[in-house]
Parts: sequence; C-alpha cells; structure tokens
Amino acid sequence: MRLHMRSIILALSVLLAVGGCGGPEERKAGYLAKAQGFIQDGNFPKARVALRNVLKIDPKDAEAYYFFAEVEEKEKNWKNAFANYQRVIELVPDHERALIKLAKFYLEARATDKVLEMTEKVSAKTPGHVGAETLKIAVQALKGDRDGALVAAEALGDKHPTDPDAATLLATLYLAQGRPNRVEPVMQRAVEANPANLELMDSFASALMRLEQYDRAEEVLKKLVEADPKVLDRRLRLAGFYDERRRYDQAEALLREVIRLDPDNEQRYLHLAKFQVGRRGASEGEAALLEGRRALPRSSMIRFALAELHEVNRQSDKARAIYEEVRDDFRGKPAALEAKVKLAALDWSAGKQEEADKQIADVLKENPRSSEALLLRGRIALQRGSGKDAIQDFRTVLKDQPELAEVQALLGRAYLSTSETMLARESLEKAVALNPRLADAHMALVALDTSAGKFKEARSRVEGLLKLDADNLQTLSVLLKLQAAEQDWAATEQTLARARAAGADRAAADLAEGRLHQARKEWAQAGAAFERAFTRHPDAPEPLIALVQLDLQQGNTLEAKRRLEQVLARNPTHLYAAGLLGEIALVGGDQASAERRFLEATQRKPDWVQPWLHLTTLKLAQKKSDEARAVLENGLKAVPKSEELRLLLATTLTETGQIDRAIEEYETLLRANPRALLAANNLASLLVDRKGDPKSLERALVLTRDFETAAPNAFFLDTLGWVHYKMGNSGQALHFIRQAAAKAPDHPVVNYHLGLAYFRAGQTAEARTYLQKAVGSPNPFPGLEDAKSVLAQLQG
Repeated sequence: MRLHMRSIILALSVLLAVGGCGGPEERKAGYLAKAQGFIQDGNFPKARVALRNVLKIDPKDAEAYYFFAEVEEKEKNWKNAFANYQRVIELVPDHERALIKLAKFYLEARATDKVLEMTEKVSAKTPGHVGAETLKIAVQALKGDRDGALVAAEALGDKHPTDPDAATLLATLYLAQGRPNRVEPVMQRAVEANPANLELMDSFASALMRLEQYDRAEEVLKKLVEADPKVLDRRLRLAGFYDERRRYDQAEALLREVIRLDPDNEQRYLHLAKFQVGRRGASEGEAALLEGRRALPRSSMIRFALAELHEVNRQSDKARAIYEEVRDDFRGKPAALEAKVKLAALDWSAGKQEEADKQIADVLKENPRSSEALLLRGRIALQRGSGKDAIQDFRTVLKDQPELAEVQALLGRAYLSTSETMLARESLEKAVALNPRLADAHMALVALDTSAGKFKEARSRVEGLLKLDADNLQTLSVLLKLQAAEQDWAATEQTLARARAAGADRAAADLAEGRLHQARKEWAQAGAAFERAFTRHPDAPEPLIALVQLDLQQGNTLEAKRRLEQVLARNPTHLYAAGLLGEIALVGGDQASAERRFLEATQRKPDWVQPWLHLTTLKLAQKKSDEARAVLENGLKAVPKSEELRLLLATTLTETGQIDRAIEEYETLLRANPRALLAANNLASLLVDRKGDPKSLERALVLTRDFETAAPNAFFLDTLGWVHYKMGNSGQALHFIRQAAAKAPDHPVVNYHLGLAYFRAGQTAEARTYLQKAVGSPNPFPGLEDAKSVLAQLQG
C-alpha cells in the first residue's frame, strides 16, 4: 500500500511539473519527483540535493521532510531520521506514515508509552489501521503478555492475511512461542501478495534463517540484490550470510564487487577491511584500507580506520602519524578536530596527562559541543575519580545524542562514583533499554540490586543476560554467587554444570564447586574439590589457600601447617607456602617464626603485598618504627603501585612526626588514584592540624569537598567539617560535623570538634554538652587539653 501511494504521488508530481508554467509549486513538485526517483535508485546524495531544493522553495513541506527522514534511515543515520520524522508531525500532526515510523523507533527503544501515543493518533484518524494495530500488539508482547499478543496477532492475520506488517508480527510471535511450522506459510502468503515489498522479503529471509532453511534464505537474499542493485545494504546482507555460513571466499568476492560498482564510496572499502580483519587477519585488513586510501586519498574516514587498526595492533607510533596527517591536511574541518581528540587519547594512554588535557581544551575551545572531546574528557575524569566532572561531560553529550547507550552506561558509572545510586540506576536502565546487550551495564545493575538485598531481582537480570549469551562464563559465575547467597543449592549445581559445559577451566570449576560445598559445610566434598584443583595447579595460590582456609575453618591448624610444610618439602621455592606458614605462626603467637617466614615470602615473591604488611605490623608491635619504615620502603620498591603499603608508610611517618614526608607519600598515592578516599581524608587532617596555613587549608578543602556525597561516613564528614571550621566557615562546619556526630555519637574527637564548632557559633549550651562528652571519654585523643580549656571557659 505504501509503494502504491508513492507511485500515485510521483505520477501526479510529474504531471504537474510538465503541465505547469514553471512557478514555485511546479518546481517544487518536480524536485520532489526527482528526489523520489533518486531514492528508489539508491542515489541518496542526489536525493538530498533535490530535497534541499524543495525545502528552499517551501521550508514547511512535510513530504520533503518525510523523504529526507527515509534517506537518513536508509543510511542508518538514526538520529537525523528520527528528528525529520518528528519535524513531519510538527507540520502535519496526523501524518500517518511519520507517526508509524516514530512508533517503530520508540518500540526499538522500549518506550512503550510513546508507541501507544503515536499509534492512538493513527487509529483516531483511521480506525483499524493495520500498522498501528501491529505495533499495539507488539507492545502487548513486550510487556510480557505473549499469549494474549499471539491471539490478537492471529485475529489480525485472519482479517488481513496478506498485510506485510501483520504477517511479520505473527511470524515473529510464532518463532518466540516455539511454533516454527506456522512461520513459513504466513510469510510466504504475504510475500506472494506483495512481491515488490523489499522490507517484507528481508524479514522473510531472516525468518528462513531462523528456521535453518539456508538455501531458501540465500535465494531470497539474492532476489533482494537483483531488485535493489544499487543499495549497498542488500549486498552486505548477502555477504554477511555467506560469512555466517563460513563461505568466506563468496563473501569477499561480493564485497569486492560492491567496490567495483561504486569505487568512490569509502564505506565499501571499510566493509571489506572489517571483513578481512575478522576473517583473514590484521595484515589483510590493513591491505584493504591501504587500497582504499590509494583510491580515495582525501578520505579522512579511511585514514581514521587505518589508524584505529594500528592502535588495536599496539602500533601507536603509526597511529599517531596518521592522526597528525589528518589534523594537518584537514585544518578548519571537523576531521581535524576529531584527529586532535584521537591524539589526546593516545597521549593519555601514554601517561602524557598535560598534553592530553591541552589537546582536549583546544578542541573544546573551537567546538564546545564536540561529543568526541567531551566523551574523552568525561572518561578521563572518571578515571581520575572526578565523578562530578564526568557527569557534566556525559550529560552534555547526551543532550545532543540521547540514544547513545554506551554514554548512558558511562553516566551511570559516574553517578555510582559519587554515590548517587538512584540516578545511577536510572542511567543504567536507559542504557540497557537502548542496548540490551550491554553486559557491563547489566552487571552494574546486578551489583546495585545485590547491595540493596534484592537478590531475586539481581538473579532475574543475570538470567536474562544469559538468554543473550548462554555460555558466558563471567555471567555464569555471577549467577553462581547469587544462587549460593540464596542457598539455592540445586540451582547452583545446575549452573556449575553449565559452566563446565561452556568450557570453564577445570581447576576454576573445581574451586567453585569446593566453595559451594564449603558454604553448605560439606567439608569432605569441599576438600575433595579443592584437592582436585590443587593437583591440576600445585603452584597456583588459589587452590592452596582454599585448602588452608578450609583446614583453619574446621580448627585444623596443625593439618594446615603440615600441608604447607609438605608443599615446601616438595618445592622449597614455592611462591606462597612460606607466607601462608607465616600467617599461621602469627595467629599462634610465634612472632619469631612468623617473621622468618614472611622474610622468606618477600624474597620468593617480592610483588606479594601481604607479607610486607605482616612484617611491618610485627615491627610496629615491637616498637621498632625505623625497621617498620625500612620494610615498607623496601616493599614499595618491589610493589610501587601498592596503595596499602604507601598508606601504611604515610601513617607510620605521621606517627613518628615526619609530617612533610607523610604528606609527600599521600600526594604520591593520590596522583596514582584520586579516588583513594582514606588517603584524601588522612592528608586533609594532616594539612589542617599540622600545617594550617591558607594554602594547606585550600588543598584540604579540595580533598574533602565531595565527601558528603562520595563518602558519607562519620569520620570523613567530620574531617570535611573540621576543614570548614579551620577556614572560619562556622555554618558549614556545624552542618557537616553534626552529620558526623549523628553517625558516631560517642566518638570523642567528633564530639570535641562539634563542641568547638558550637562554641565559635555562640551556641554555648550545645558547646558545653559536646565538650563534656568528649572530655568524659575514657579514651585520650588529640585535642583533649584544648577541649578541657574551652570547657573551663564555658563553666566560668
């Protein structure tokens, strides 16, 4: 019906153009007719020119916008297509075809309310409109009522047995309900009645592939190519079919034929290169791109693809050279700005943070809404722990492109970093609605559900994700943990069997099985599973640690010790046994043996942090602070990125009065991880209490300003309030320290700080109350004498 109506419009337009006198309406009709012809021929650039001419004559021509939207849709420019369909209904609110198109977009995005809104407008104008009815039934199925949707679809199919939309819907529901024998007759009848409907033929090919009737599916795909010879997607669809069937030579031949038909189309070289990389290897893909570059030397897109391939192959120097070429060859054009963003990303990856920041700033100065630059800056902010800055950048990108599922997921992560869980959930839900295959977003939602105690909801999400990828070992592992948390042992056994069948490492599967038995206190079965894992990997830490922990859990300390000594007797250089023996000796109070074993462990595996920490703890317990510091410094030479070691070193330096060195260690830690909140808290306290100069106070405020949202625990809030107190901000000081006291009402330091804040604010009764609580604590604290002095003033 839609093609027939277009033919009528085309014929009328031509008649008007021929019979008119060359006025605006006649010229507009002529351009519109040309545009439709170009669309049918697949010549979209010329169609665009003709449509722009229509809109120059009449900027409010709804049909021109409609055909513009179709061109964008055929070229997969979804955002522009959607915007143009919206423009059509702004001009003609009851434009049926545009309303149906928009409804389909909303259906794809799972925005069911908007689907129904669009379809109701169509039904109000044309009761019983088949396209509208199919979309309403699709919403019914999407909301979970598949049985009711199937009944409605069958009734619609009986009434309109050859309608393309009704047939496609019914076939889709039959497939979903596991009734494949009903699919082909429904689709065949509709195809025979609508031989010129290429969308229907495409759907028929998909259905045949689902039915594993590959020979017939190939015939239909070939007919589509014959019927639409100038449209790239038809040949790409057939090439993809050959690729899936592992008929790689036929796929490649078809992709090369596509290039011969239109050698000036850069997209065709890109499709060939993608295929070659995936099936022949990176060198073949590079050859295809170099071929494209020689044919189209001014194509920035081919150059970007070549540079990105070099990045994937870790040839960053080659990638950088290409990006620099694009930057220089396309000055003043969008491609140059995009190249600058790519160079900034390379700089960031290479640790050149200042260069990366400068390049991004240059791009945003020239184009403040560059989505590539904003997205990169947001990602960098997220890595640096600047959640609020990341949120601002991601939201700016989404204002222009709300359909970007990956950016919605990034925004969700940014909200999580600032502890705004409600907003995080909202963004992550949008992300998975836009792209149900975004596993990371699903897993973030699973973590949110789990932390909220919603295990059933979390489990349901994971099971839904497994429907998309049944053999994903990471997802199966998460499901296993959720089932174990609910103590659903029958389900855990089934999932474990699925993981083994999916190819899980046998030792990893044995470890998982052992942990399940351990949770059920089935000690013998747990031990047997851990022993199997240990036999397969006798030098790996996990099985040995699991066995030792199982012994200790049952109170078998001697058995754990005997096991480890046997391991060392068999392999005196075992990387972990000595350290584990040290932990057993430490628990038993044998400090000398523990120290000897920990020293052995640091020599055998210097990058294992735990023995260094244990040695330090021993030295501190023995009041040997210089030796403890030396252990930590040696540990950091072996494991320079260890936050635990550096944090303990800074703490030790503080306790021995080496404040400047402690500050230096905290700053080093925070440069590597700006989200190290405990380090930020400790450093802020040092700067306030041991320095106190204006520069130090400003730095302390920067360190703590996000504590209210990012780390709302009592002691971080107290530090934030204390910083404000020292800076003379009495109101802010009271605001935060009161929150801290509500969470830790008996902590003497918090009460001391709150008492002083009230005293400065002139609220003497409250000051007296909290200072009395602080002074009355049995535990001494820094500031005790000051608290007594102020309390004496208050008591006169």
